[in-house]
Amino acid sequence: MQFQALPILAAAAALLIAAPASAAGYAANAKLQSPVSTPTKTVVGDIEWTCEGDTCKGVSERRAGLDSLMKECRKVSTAIGPLAAYNSRGRVMTERNVAACNRLADDSRADGELAAK
Repeated sequence: MQFQALPILAAAAALLIAAPASAAGYAANAKLQSPVSTPTKTVVGDIEWTCEGDTCKGVSERRAGLDSLMKECRKVSTAIGPLAAYNSRGRVMTERNVAACNRLADDSRADGELAAK
């Protein structure tokens, strides 16, 4: 009987632990390669990004994230410009991955420009 209760208790504990993490929503930071001259706001996948100088913050109370870390970075870089650094939900991208992110974003911008013609 005690062994049958253990899986139920473990599942209940997992739900209690997971609930606060998902309730926290989405928070990410990006550093731009070139600072913006005036504060800007941009929406990327239902997440509002606010940039001042070379610092940008993306926050959403209801959304947990955009995608994988690389896809998130690519979408943000495509929308707000080349990045020098990126982190999301406690995960920090390496310089090498940020460079790859910017290359993918450049490809996305070029594809969008071709589609617009």
